Amino acid sequence: MLKYLALPQINVLLWKNLISKTFIIFAVGCVLTLSYVSDTNAQNSKTAQNLNHLSDEKKFDLLKGAQELIWTCENNVTVKTSNIGTNYLVLFNKKLFTMTGIEALNGVSHFTDMGSRFDWFIIPGKAMLFDSKIGQRVLDYCQTAEMKHVKVPESNLMK
Repeated sequence: MLKYLALPQINVLLWKNLISKTFIIFAVGCVLTLSYVSDTNAQNSKTAQNLNHLSDEKKFDLLKGAQELIWTCENNVTVKTSNIGTNYLVLFNKKLFTMTGIEALNGVSHFTDMGSRFDWFIIPGKAMLFDSKIGQRVLDYCQTAEMKHVKVPESNLMK
């Protein structure tokens, strides 16, 4: 290393060579990354276009996670739900809502769809669907088959 420092012309040539090779590697990496991102965006665009013409029920079937829950609510109304990553899918009345979780009280799960302003609450023993635009509960007493057979003790969720 010391001999390179002693000969400034050789040192400059080594640096120029190193910089040019680094630039070439960087440029090739950028081209490969851009082509990958372009292909991925094209595939995502095609997937979105393919989903646009499908009914919400078929979209739910394609997007749902591993586990689908079927809830039976008052008046025998059926709701299907599924977790997909950090989102929560709710299929109600042939309409698909993609909801995100919101921090709530202990023992309560709260999901909301900001576009439609629908909220899905799961508390011990039941779930409810609210329409915040009109300020009304749309569905109440929704339970899965497992929940119907479990007796939930009364508790104060405000603790």
